[in-house]
Amino acid sequence: MSDLLSTLAEISLTMSAVILLLLVLGPLLAQRYAPQWRYWAWLAVAVRLLIPVNLSLPQAPVTLEAPPDRVVYAAPSAPEPSPAPAAPSPAPGGQEAAGNPALSGPPDGAAPARSLTLSQVLFWLWLSGMAVAVLWHLVGWLRFQSYLCRWAVPAEAPAFLPALLEELELPVPVRLLSCPGLEGPMMTGLLRPTVLLPQGDTDRDALWFILRHELTHFKRRDIPYKALLLCAGVVHWFNPLVWLMLRAAEGDLERACDADVVRGLPQEDRARYGQVILDAVRGRG
Repeated sequence: MSDLLSTLAEISLTMSAVILLLLVLGPLLAQRYAPQWRYWAWLAVAVRLLIPVNLSLPQAPVTLEAPPDRVVYAAPSAPEPSPAPAAPSPAPGGQEAAGNPALSGPPDGAAPARSLTLSQVLFWLWLSGMAVAVLWHLVGWLRFQSYLCRWAVPAEAPAFLPALLEELELPVPVRLLSCPGLEGPMMTGLLRPTVLLPQGDTDRDALWFILRHELTHFKRRDIPYKALLLCAGVVHWFNPLVWLMLRAAEGDLERACDADVVRGLPQEDRARYGQVILDAVRGRG
């Protein structure tokens, strides 16, 4: 128990330095490198946070001990004192045992007192924090699913959807749902892609870019990526830098997805896609 806590604390402290370095150097290196590099860096940090094992070098097969630099002389031991005569045991039911609680022992039927160590208290505190974090996200997910079941309705699939799926090499059915109250389009579904669209008419060209963006998220497996980051945040809930990492990783995930969406598109389509993204951001604002 104490070994697990010390290992988690050591890993969290070590990865905190890496997270802080990425947060500081990220904006500087983003001008020269593609956003994918930090996307994979966050993934490596999250995987390391979820492995509670200290990585160390194997022990050398041959070890050499340094010779002692001084000689220690042992003093002759003193003769052992003769054992003291044992005190006569009191008679059964004597007053000496009854009057001394230390000799008489606990009363019949009384449980011995138990005390918690500091490591046990910290361990249960860590488990309680994880339970609260899991419960918080679980309740939020259940509320969102209940909202979708009540208000979401199937949306009409555009004619270009099969060609878009073939271009992205996604031979899976896609479900389109329209739901009121959404701030913008979003992707759900771990195994089957489901695109949620806000209610209202959407321009055909804008819908093409929106679906391309959301389906690119599914192709890149960004939903399992975010789930892995969330698990790292739940395990290290006590570290605020881990939650800052989740926020920064979500932004880098979107930028990496945007880079994949516009790759190979002509310049006018890139400008149109940027305008669609800006309109979605204004709607969420």
